[in-house]
Amino acid sequence: MKTNRILLLMLALGVIMGGNLFARDIPAVVDVAWLEANLNNPKLIVLDVRKAEDYKAGHIPGSVNSFYGTWAPNKGALSAELPDVDDLQDLINSSGISNDSWVVVVESSGLSRFHFATRVAWTLAYAGLDNVAVLAEGYEGWTKAGKAISTDAVKKPAGKYAVKARKQYVVSMNEVLKAMSGGVIVDARPYSDYFGLSKPAFVAQFGHLPSALSFPTNWFFTGEDKFVSKSAIEEAVMELGLNANQEIIVYCNSGVFATGVWWVLHEYLGWQKVSNYDGSAQEISKNPSVKFKKYVWR
Repeated sequence: MKTNRILLLMLALGVIMGGNLFARDIPAVVDVAWLEANLNNPKLIVLDVRKAEDYKAGHIPGSVNSFYGTWAPNKGALSAELPDVDDLQDLINSSGISNDSWVVVVESSGLSRFHFATRVAWTLAYAGLDNVAVLAEGYEGWTKAGKAISTDAVKKPAGKYAVKARKQYVVSMNEVLKAMSGGVIVDARPYSDYFGLSKPAFVAQFGHLPSALSFPTNWFFTGEDKFVSKSAIEEAVMELGLNANQEIIVYCNSGVFATGVWWVLHEYLGWQKVSNYDGSAQEISKNPSVKFKKYVWR
């Protein structure tokens, strides 16, 4: 009975704090120093998601190449969607990833490509993998630090992994429509898109969803490859009025920027009630019942 009471107390504390009760084995965001120190760990898979020609020109030793676009395919009128389960499983196994792997996703640079790295990392987390990270500085940060590079193509033995989809990581337009009446919606796009000064052609309206908080992904960097401190992120979310006990939906233009904020809140801070609206503004801006707002906060 005493053991049961202790377990219940631990579960309750996990809910109150909002953190991940079952800790990951690696950080959610790693730097060049961490990656270099762990490069020879047999569990480690360095997943380089840059273009094949960039990978061939030089890459982190031992890394495998799997182009970003295969992890976020277009489907119908929507871009950057989740792969079908069979395709996702093939992608994971062909990259040499197994259940106990440590996966570090590498893009070309930090700030400007962080959300592309987190898009792949989010997809891996959605597939049920726990120990996934992104390299904050990207490949450019690795080379700027004077670390060794390789031009040898790497092919890992096929992994053995069966996708266990975590469907709570993604929400539909209907769930977003409900959240617009009292829920917490976070807009991860740059300020210019949030305020309606600009938009990509595939988004039908200028501006943002009514009540959406602006929390741009570029807040997480103080320079191109300098990831901000955890205390700075914690201060930012506190000032925005966000906390771990809220049900938070993050959106952007097509579900890519949103994964940057999702990754920091859910994986880096350990907030478990955060989801990504994959259709994002590309889908909901075409809904005639939704009128975006411009030039104002919320």
